[in-house]
Amino acid sequence: MSNKQRKLPLYVQIKNKMVNNVKNGTWKPGESVPSENQLIEQYNVSRTTIRQSIRELVQDGVLETRRGAPTRVREVPQEDIGNPGIIHHEIGDDMSVKLLRSGRNMDRYYAKGQLMLSEMDEVYFLERLRIADGKPIAYQQLFVPVSIGEKIKEDATEMFDIFPSLGRHDVHYKNIKETVSASNATQYEADLLGLIPGEALVDIERTTIGIDTMPIEYSRTKYVTSAFNYRVEIGR
Repeated sequence: MSNKQRKLPLYVQIKNKMVNNVKNGTWKPGESVPSENQLIEQYNVSRTTIRQSIRELVQDGVLETRRGAPTRVREVPQEDIGNPGIIHHEIGDDMSVKLLRSGRNMDRYYAKGQLMLSEMDEVYFLERLRIADGKPIAYQQLFVPVSIGEKIKEDATEMFDIFPSLGRHDVHYKNIKETVSASNATQYEADLLGLIPGEALVDIERTTIGIDTMPIEYSRTKYVTSAFNYRVEIGR
């Protein structure tokens, strides 16, 4: 394995292997790919890594997933498919989420603005803890239009990432805009994350744009600094 490959997050390495399987015809368009358990055994990685790799390929249009059906190859990827210029990931192996609150809300005006909703519209709201190896690593507030929220609400207690659930409902993104900054933990956030109020957090705001150029998701996630890795890569 090259030095460049070793520097990539594990899920990106596995994604690249999957892309090669499609390009060389091992996995053909219309055919099912191996199950999660088979991929875990084949690549000797965690279920979270496999799911994140599949998520990326679903959003790239290479694979497709539907509830109750195996993941299938959608099309052979273009030659210019590559690794993201910005790579960040949570540090840990056994990933899960804990749902704190969810439902429709009228009062989240800033989030509604990011989703280009009117003040009279409701927004669907998820408040969650992101957990790694049994410990909370991030506090997350996630907002989607109600039409999307009604589709994904059954997955709220299980989905570590929203994108596979969106893909299963044929909701796909065109691009993602993120802003990374630092913030200090409030009393509420500190209690949830096991910190002292005022401790520094990595604060990420994300807006996801759908293929029709309308926002489909807005989130704000505050990470414990020791549980988050962020790197920028320019060029190929």
